Amino acid sequence: MRRTVRALYNSFERGWKDKTVHPLDRRGRFNLDEAAAELQLDEAYVASLYKPLHYTYSMKGQRYPAEQGRTSRPGSLAASRDRMFPLYRRNYKLNRELRVLDHRRISTD
Repeated sequence: MRRTVRALYNSFERGWKDKTVHPLDRRGRFNLDEAAAELQLDEAYVASLYKPLHYTYSMKGQRYPAEQGRTSRPGSLAASRDRMFPLYRRNYKLNRELRVLDHRRISTD
């Protein structure tokens, strides 16, 4: 049993580590846009599923101190989280559509 587990998780073999899904994969193994078209889902929504939720949506939770942004100080301007981390910029439109309940869109019918 121990031998088979070691063979499964050996880092020198091609195993579970190189089967991870990468959104910017240039080798063409997995394309998020094609998957979204096949599943008939919004492309931005499918892309948001493959990264931590707090990168795309406004969620509470623990963040790194640098990720908080900071207020303006006498010698420097304010720095928002979206400007400091442009790759992790939140999609507030998608957040409003999927996470925030709007009383105009919900009915009891």
